[in-house]
Amino acid sequence: IPHLEKITTFVTLSKIEMKEYLFLLTFVLLFSCCNNDKEAAQKQLQEARILYENAEFGSAKQVLDSLKIKFPKELSAQKEALALMREIEVEEQKRNIAFCDSMFQVRRTEADSLKQHFIFEKTEYDNQGRYIDKNYNPQPGYASKYIKIHVDEKSDLVLSSVYRGSPIKHNQVKVSIPSGEYAETEIIPFDGGANYSFKDLDGITYETVTYQKGKDNGVLQFIHNYADNKITLEYLGGKKTSPYVLSAKEKKAVVNTVHFAAILKDLDQFKSEREKAEKRLEYLQTKIH
Repeated sequence: IPHLEKITTFVTLSKIEMKEYLFLLTFVLLFSCCNNDKEAAQKQLQEARILYENAEFGSAKQVLDSLKIKFPKELSAQKEALALMREIEVEEQKRNIAFCDSMFQVRRTEADSLKQHFIFEKTEYDNQGRYIDKNYNPQPGYASKYIKIHVDEKSDLVLSSVYRGSPIKHNQVKVSIPSGEYAETEIIPFDGGANYSFKDLDGITYETVTYQKGKDNGVLQFIHNYADNKITLEYLGGKKTSPYVLSAKEKKAVVNTVHFAAILKDLDQFKSEREKAEKRLEYLQTKIH
């Protein structure tokens, strides 16, 4: 039937045309979408550059991180973002170095001022030298109960509890104030080193327990914080003895030494951070150039 053939041909042609139209429409939409992504990525890049130029490095890095996630297929923008990220990191490391230099000088001046109030001791048998408060450096036989404190060359605080009399075999001390707050050291088992004792010719026992590398467990900081209070110290872990009240000299020595140790630690920290920043800067500069 002639009319039916014409209708069939028309319908067939319409389907072909429709496919071409849909293909063209899809292409146009994809092209438009790609252009939109490219424009949006470039807009974020520009925003990051402005933040970078204003030294708002943290915000600039956040914008670049967002770009990386949102537009992973925009390779050109991703390449530019990586280059800008490295420039930002270079400036951050330069700023870190300048900050460390500045703070190191401030702390060095403080340390030099405080150092005159300490004596430095180191014998041929010592691995580490130690700074001791000039006004409180008790020697054996100083008293029947007392503490010693120093800061070593690694800026670590060291506390020692000393006892003289009939043996009590203590391995720990506790400090407290009248209102009830207290702090206790870690237990130091007898080992002939950090915990040792001996008898003199008169049969009197000397016991010394040393708490280092943080084993004072906050006792020194407690004394520092409550130095204006009456602070009582108790020997624990062995035969019970009467507690004694820390003297003004003992408390003052703790306050001075804790403060000095904090400054020495800051000096070590700023030096370490500067070295890290320098190494990172050297690496980044090889990538940029």
